Amino acid sequence: MARPLRLQYPGALYHITARGNERKPIFRDEADREMFLSILSHAVERYRLRLHAYVLMDNHYHLLVETPEPNLARALRHLNGVYTGYFNRTHRRVGHLFQGRYKAILVEKDSYLLELSRYLHLNPVRVRRPALLARYPWSSYWDYIGKRRAPQWLTQEDVLGAFGGGGRRAQRAYQAFVEDGMTQGRERPWEQVIGQVVLGGEGFLRSIQKRISGSPHHREIPSLRQLAVRPSLEQIQEKVRKVSAELAALRTGNRSNPGRAILLYVAREHGGLSLKELAACCGLEESTISQTVGRVAQLRRSHPAWDRLLWRLERDLIHNP
Repeated sequence: MARPLRLQYPGALYHITARGNERKPIFRDEADREMFLSILSHAVERYRLRLHAYVLMDNHYHLLVETPEPNLARALRHLNGVYTGYFNRTHRRVGHLFQGRYKAILVEKDSYLLELSRYLHLNPVRVRRPALLARYPWSSYWDYIGKRRAPQWLTQEDVLGAFGGGGRRAQRAYQAFVEDGMTQGRERPWEQVIGQVVLGGEGFLRSIQKRISGSPHHREIPSLRQLAVRPSLEQIQEKVRKVSAELAALRTGNRSNPGRAILLYVAREHGGLSLKELAACCGLEESTISQTVGRVAQLRRSHPAWDRLLWRLERDLIHNP
């Protein structure tokens, strides 16, 4: 499995997540949270970061951070390392505090900054009652809605600027924007992440691909194929129709349609469509789709004819969408 993306460049925006080892708490009390914020503020100033938003949960944290200099790895190594040392000394423990390396998703700022700031600030609501949103102190939400004086190390102007500036009117508008996000059924931004490492449109993806192709640290970066623009369901359907004659000789089971099975498999694996999206498009139960995709994956491993057909279909989608 490829290691997480570590592409660093001036002006990059990242969504950062770090979780406790074995999902155990990384904050046991208010003193721990206060210390983490102190270390975070020092990291922001030392590495000249622009921290747009943060939230501290019991066993993980989220940051929305921009790097004017290409120094994300050094900044996070400092933050997690210093806090781990404090936590182990304070609570008389040894060993890793965090679960592996932090997760970093590159984000297209113009398209997703506002939505991600809302996503971070709504995290407490997902595990607590919505009424407690404005009562949770361990995020930057209080700073954004004017409930407390924002620290100098928190960058608010880019988010509040979208609501008319940094005054009380902008704060109220942002609060309404975040509260609107509590509406059930709202799409989460992570459903649009490409290759588990990039969140952005086609132009942004192309710019990342160019940076990757020229990076000397290519072994730490997922293949370009992972970051390729995903084919649409219509494009996949067209490619499957072109191999319909070959599909007649294939079977997925006594009552299965091989054309539909391959369509579902490719749409899941290469189109990035969710079970819910495919169910709505194809009029099938999500459980049926999941079972069909799993059956095709198994047939591909055990039958060369399936693997050859799928390989040609995938190659055609990648090079001739």
